[in-house]
Amino acid sequence: MGRRKIEIQPIQHDRNRSVTFLKRKNGLFKKAYELGVLCSADVAVIVFGHNHKLYEYCSTDINALLTRQREVCRACPVHCRLSLTQLIVQWRS
Repeated sequence: MGRRKIEIQPIQHDRNRSVTFLKRKNGLFKKAYELGVLCSADVAVIVFGHNHKLYEYCSTDINALLTRQREVCRACPVHCRLSLTQLIVQWRS
């Protein structure tokens, strides 16, 4: 039996929002770690919390990974011009 789906909408109560953020951030970082290990992939996740605090996970040196990302964007700017919405639409099709 699976978990029931929750309606995705902003959480109004500050404490609940903070707890949910921490749990989901940790889950996201765990998934990023697993993806890197299982698939030998270089993975980086950057999150700015509602408190304007920076949280990051990187399987390698983040500066080297960001430099690589910039080089790829220069070489093939089509990938970097897509918005997040366009990337999601492209991924779903």
